[in-house]
Amino acid sequence: MKKSLSAAAAALALASTATVAEAQSRNQSYQAYAVIDLQTDAPKGPLIDAAERALAGYSSDLNTIRPIAVQTPEQPGRFQLQNPLAENSRLGALAALGGVSAQSFMIATCDGAVWVANLTRNISGSQNMRATLCLFPYANDQRQGYHLNLFVNDTAEGGGGLTRRFGRAVSARLVGTPQEFTERMLKETVVALETSSGASAVLIEGEPDIPGLAWKR
Repeated sequence: MKKSLSAAAAALALASTATVAEAQSRNQSYQAYAVIDLQTDAPKGPLIDAAERALAGYSSDLNTIRPIAVQTPEQPGRFQLQNPLAENSRLGALAALGGVSAQSFMIATCDGAVWVANLTRNISGSQNMRATLCLFPYANDQRQGYHLNLFVNDTAEGGGGLTRRFGRAVSARLVGTPQEFTERMLKETVVALETSSGASAVLIEGEPDIPGLAWKR
């Protein structure tokens, strides 16, 4: 009898261990950026309005600012990446103890831009996305227009219990995977700028390849 009870207890412990292992989270993070050129003499106001309308449907939290450009430079500006954890050793140490990657806290700054948009999309058990978009004007003897810079820091959550997995499956059927959602957001923003300006955007560079913008090459 005792042997049977011991065997049952061992089987129960093994099953519990398997269940815990299956319920563990498996997060996958990636970063992407793109620099897009839009040659146009269209004023910035309508372009920014169009971009904000496109982004509004893709974000749970959207914050924008329209800095005043004192003078339009001959060459467009470019976003810069900063890591608050690397600049603050105490925060970096706390993040390391919590198993948090410092790379996931990279942020983009947009000095010289006439428009900056910071947005997030947080879906429990599915996605945690942060994106920054900057619009840099330029004008010289050969051409004028804008460079749209995009930087995305996206974490797709995996694993977890049955409820989380089911929720992700339903979300994927409705709006696509987190990466597909992000790509669609970027593509529709570019299309909105094109429609507003009447110009064709060109993808100057980006990493990694963003399928939603591949048609711009």
